[in-house]
Order: sequence, then C-alpha cells, then structure tokens
Amino acid sequence: MAQTLFPMEDQMGELKSAQLITGRFDEEVETRRHRTKTAPDEDLRDVKQFSSDKILKHLDRVNDWIQGGNPPPITVELDMTNVCNHHCPECVVNYFRLSDENSLPRTLAERIIDELGEAGVRALIFTGGGEPLCHPDTPDMVTRARARGMDVGFITNGQLLKPESAEKILRNCIWVRVSLDAATPEVFQKTHGKNGASFNKVVENIVMLVKTKKELGSSCTVGVGYLTSKDTQGDLRKAALLCKGLGVDYIQYRPMQIHNGGQFEYDWEDVAAEVEGCLDLGGNGFNVLYSKHKYDMMKRCDYGRDYGECYGHQFATVVSATGKMYICCHLRGYEKYRLGNLKEKSFVEIWNSEERKAAYNSIDFNDCIPLCRCNTFNQVLWNVTRPKEHVNFL
Repeated sequence: MAQTLFPMEDQMGELKSAQLITGRFDEEVETRRHRTKTAPDEDLRDVKQFSSDKILKHLDRVNDWIQGGNPPPITVELDMTNVCNHHCPECVVNYFRLSDENSLPRTLAERIIDELGEAGVRALIFTGGGEPLCHPDTPDMVTRARARGMDVGFITNGQLLKPESAEKILRNCIWVRVSLDAATPEVFQKTHGKNGASFNKVVENIVMLVKTKKELGSSCTVGVGYLTSKDTQGDLRKAALLCKGLGVDYIQYRPMQIHNGGQFEYDWEDVAAEVEGCLDLGGNGFNVLYSKHKYDMMKRCDYGRDYGECYGHQFATVVSATGKMYICCHLRGYEKYRLGNLKEKSFVEIWNSEERKAAYNSIDFNDCIPLCRCNTFNQVLWNVTRPKEHVNFL
C-alpha cells in the first residue's frame, strides 16, 4: 500500500552480410507483446510517444501536484554500483564515476526497494552509475522490486549477462535494453572502449537473452540502444540489420551528448537521412525507433526548453550507488542537487524534506544538459499549468 506523503509547496543480402559479423543469429524474430496495437501504416517510429505524453497517464499524481500536494515519483532510477567493465567516452556519469567506486550494500538496497514500493513508486529502472551487473546482488534486487509491486526496467551493456541473471531479468522486467552503439568491433572499440572479443560476447549474450525469452514465454521487451555520432554514423543500417537478425524487439537511435561534469560536449551529426534509410527494416515484430523529437529539438537554439521551470523532478528521480538521492540522472554527484542520503533517512523523510525543497528550488538550467530526460514531459507539464481562457471550449 502506498504511504501518504505530506503536501509541499533490406534486405536479405544485406542481412547475410551483417550475419557474417557475428556468425550467430536466431532466425526467428520474436513478436513484441507490449507493442502498441495500431494500423500497419501508422508511424510508431518516433519514440516521443513513449516518453512525453505518458505523464498524462498519471493524472492522479499530476493533479495532486498541481493542487499543491507532494505525490511520490512515478519512476525512480537505481544505481546499484558505480563500477563498470566498459570505458564508454560518452558515459553521462564519467565525471564522477571514474573517482567513485561505491556500491550499495545488499541490506541497504533491500531497504530502499522496500521503501520505494511502500511509498507508491510505480516503476524502478536498474541503471548506472556503473554497469548494474557488476554488482552480484542486482538480479535478486530485480526480483525484489517486482515483488514489491513496481514495474521494472533494466539497462545494461550486456557483457556480464549469464543465463541465471537473464532469467531473473526476463521474468521480472517489463523491458531490458542493451547499450550496443555499434555493429562492428571497430566501432565498438570507439564507443565502449572494448575490443572485438567483448563485442562478440555482447552479441552472443543478446542471442542468449532472446532465446531465453522465447523459452520462458516472457513478455519482457528486449531492445538495443544506439547513440548516433560521427563515429557511429556509418554503422546505423548495419546495426539495424544486426539487431533484426538477432531477434530483438527494437533498435532505438538517439543523439549522443556528453555531460562531462557540466562542460557539455555534443556530437550531433545530422543522421536524419541515415536513420530514415533504416526504417524499411522494421516489421514482423521488429521496430526501428528513433528519438525524432530530439533530433528536431537539437536544431533549435533553445533545444526545446521552452518552459520556465523544471517540473519533472516531482515525477522522476535517482538513487545513486552512494545511497544519496539526486534531482535527476543527469545531476548525479552534484551536491547542490542532492535531495538527501538514504543511509541516514528514509525515502519518505527525504521526499518531504526541506533539503529536497531547497535542491529543486535551486535548479539552474545552466547546469542542465540539453535534451535531458525530463525535457519532453516538462514541456507537457508547463503547458498544462499555464492559465488558459475559455477552457470549456475544446
């Protein structure tokens, strides 16, 4: 039961070529059970549908907040560890992770998950920080989170997946996404700082993940993430072919941006033509998705930040591997934006604290990376809270 919180102010030839990269593929493509049912010609490939307007599926919490309440977050990201087995230059948390190898003790992770479930958090994402599977207790915590009534998502680089952990993830998660960002070992070296053997292992583990999903009859959506940049631009179609051959449910393209401790770096190559050239590969249970809204907004001088305040902090937050909570995933490690420490206080205490209130009241967009996680639903929230005339005339 949720606790009440206190108020607060191509193709076959190309496919065969791609198969030569790994030599291993499942021939069957799994049908996505969680895919939105729609007419075949309806365009589902801009993933904005999966991000911004979803906030309006939680009108109870939005209305509570508008009326001055302090509802619990809808989604929480949980870093089990800051340790990682890859060396991705684009990692959004390199700015502090390289000097911080904290991991959550099992007992603390259990308490945090229990408190999040009791408070009414609706979804928990295991991410990083570091690679979640660098922590030996992560698969058990996935099971625990689901048992506490939360939907569970999982982001991984895929190299440490084993049959046992894959089974727990597939039995308990709504979705799992493998960050691949390459279709060849050469590009993988650039994007993940790892050699061809590591690339082949990740691909092998994706095959295992898809096979296990089928054996379990799991409805978990299995996808692949791909950040676009000048280093990855030439691999876009090969990556879609690779993923389709592997039998995953989707590949998702997103623009790369590097936080770098506030010294933001952008690798915003115009890949619209390349991405559009991949869309024909979708079908029969495989989707080619891309964050079109992000590619569009990165061409604007305001990056789509046409709102005056960040409201997203109310509905999504992060628990770091130190036990400290922060405003959002992009501001991990910034003490200015620390909400509190779960080693010292409960989740409910922190969520209702003056420290949290001071943190969100101090939000400065100069500290925030463009196209942030909250950007699109901030647009929605800003719009619905602006005064409007003649509201009954639709």
